[in-house]
Amino acid sequence: MGKRILSPLLREDSVLSETDREILRQLYEEEGDGTWEVVAGDDPLDERRLKRNSYTYEELCSQPQKIRETISLEKDAIKETARILTQREIHQIYMVGCGDSLAALRGTRNFLETLLEIPCKEEDPLDFAYFNSHAVDEHTLVLALSSSGRTVRVVEALLVARAKGAQTLALSNTPTSPLMQAATAGVIIHASRKGWPTQSSTSAMAAVIQLGIELGRCLGKEETDYYEAEFDKVPELMEQAITMTEEPVKTLAKKLYKKRIFFFCGGGPFYTCAEFGSAKVKEATPGYAVPVPLEEFHHYNTVKQGDPLFLIAPPGMSTQRAQETMWASRVLGGEVVLFTAEKEQDLISEADQVICLPEGEECFANFVYSIPLQLFGNYLAAEQEREARVNL
Repeated sequence: MGKRILSPLLREDSVLSETDREILRQLYEEEGDGTWEVVAGDDPLDERRLKRNSYTYEELCSQPQKIRETISLEKDAIKETARILTQREIHQIYMVGCGDSLAALRGTRNFLETLLEIPCKEEDPLDFAYFNSHAVDEHTLVLALSSSGRTVRVVEALLVARAKGAQTLALSNTPTSPLMQAATAGVIIHASRKGWPTQSSTSAMAAVIQLGIELGRCLGKEETDYYEAEFDKVPELMEQAITMTEEPVKTLAKKLYKKRIFFFCGGGPFYTCAEFGSAKVKEATPGYAVPVPLEEFHHYNTVKQGDPLFLIAPPGMSTQRAQETMWASRVLGGEVVLFTAEKEQDLISEADQVICLPEGEECFANFVYSIPLQLFGNYLAAEQEREARVNL
């Protein structure tokens, strides 16, 4: 490896103060090569991968419990945070995170904009910190999510937002982390991440939803009580989803484990589900997986003959385009696995395989629809590990 190039935020012309640059210098020094080293190799029996795989199922299944716990323990803090943040007019909201954290934040955008009527945008933290923060000002709220609270790019993004006068909110599993210490306010996510991210992501989503509810209450939004009542149903719906889908997903993994590429497709808040599903395959197995926005599927020949397409289409706004996606996939030779509700018979009749889920409020349904996609990555990994051990 050659000489390390300095982060632009550590240079003399940086928007950051010397104090903030020193925070970053310490983080870069502590993280060392951890800022770029890969997590696991391509061997299906890679010990680093298998170790994390071994923790994932339990963490996945305890997501409803962890959401309840996070909301119960943090509700008062979130209410006070909303009160503080609304002392100043909020004209725009940015949300930054990496990997599943970014996907989780993206999954809350539809709800936040629907209730608060404030423009809201999720951003990759590098893009935000280095390129896309020019419109940030004192009427901007920036949410930053990092489980460890030490992800260098996320800390950079929060420090840039702070330097530009924005209010900042950190969400992390780690109360004493640099991210939490640097923010205007912080919310603790009560979840573990020994396995590949599941509960750490959905519990963070839940915290942001609860923040949105409390912001709505502070801003006098009439629909707040309705959305809170609907959101209260989410953990139970997730438990139902585990019961309803685990065996069909296990069977699906046995059928598809020799495939080496998987496509996951969803629109709006359900692109988050596609990202979660894709991430679990890439993390837990050596295979390829691609998340595809629902509309973007139609602007390329996305799938080839025999490629599995996992299509997330709950009742609501995306069903019409989902139907057209199945038609297009059939022409291209793709095999559609449809995730929807039982009442969507027009969709069900078009799919190669269907996994039905319980119904709930559309803007919260991504919590529920994430469950079988996470389970698929877990069981796909188990099947591929089994085959690899047989072939030793």
